[in-house]
Amino acid sequence: MTTATAKPADAAYLALRLPAGTPVTYHGTEAGHRGRWTVQPCACPVCLVATLLGRPARRYELYTLDGKPGPLVHVRHTSVTPVVGEAELNEAVIGIPTKYAAVHLRRELRRVFPGVKFSVRTGTGKRCHEISVTWTGGPRRTSVSAVAAPLLAQFGPGDRRSPRRLSVTVGGRVYSGMPMVGAAKLNRD
Repeated sequence: MTTATAKPADAAYLALRLPAGTPVTYHGTEAGHRGRWTVQPCACPVCLVATLLGRPARRYELYTLDGKPGPLVHVRHTSVTPVVGEAELNEAVIGIPTKYAAVHLRRELRRVFPGVKFSVRTGTGKRCHEISVTWTGGPRRTSVSAVAAPLLAQFGPGDRRSPRRLSVTVGGRVYSGMPMVGAAKLNRD
């Protein structure tokens, strides 16, 4: 096992399920509103129905840093990036190598989506902390990203974000710690 500095993960997956009040940077198409905001789950009728059906939050309403309603609602999760604190960037963790995290993700995908064939690969070289997932048919990209997101970050109170600790058995040996995954690329054929 290794000790490494935690790195912020891919913004789209970090922003998939932010708790209310999380500070973010908006970088979407509304150029006049780009900058720092906080988010609240979107309360429009479309999002409320999705929430009632058990789908993860993917859209937000922007609020000012002091908690007042902002000008934008129904903002896509890919249009915001959580603000990462200095302490979080410099936190040392016990890491599980990406290849073992990929084994864990493959098992989770098979458990959650039985009968769907997934190809889970790790990157090489500069992309050694990336996992690529490819599948045909079956679940939508958002459903698969909800399974992959905990490998990248788990959101809790305040500014604390870190990958979910996991244990995976590979070749009879148990590896425990935080996955060293920097990005998850999802490709539905």
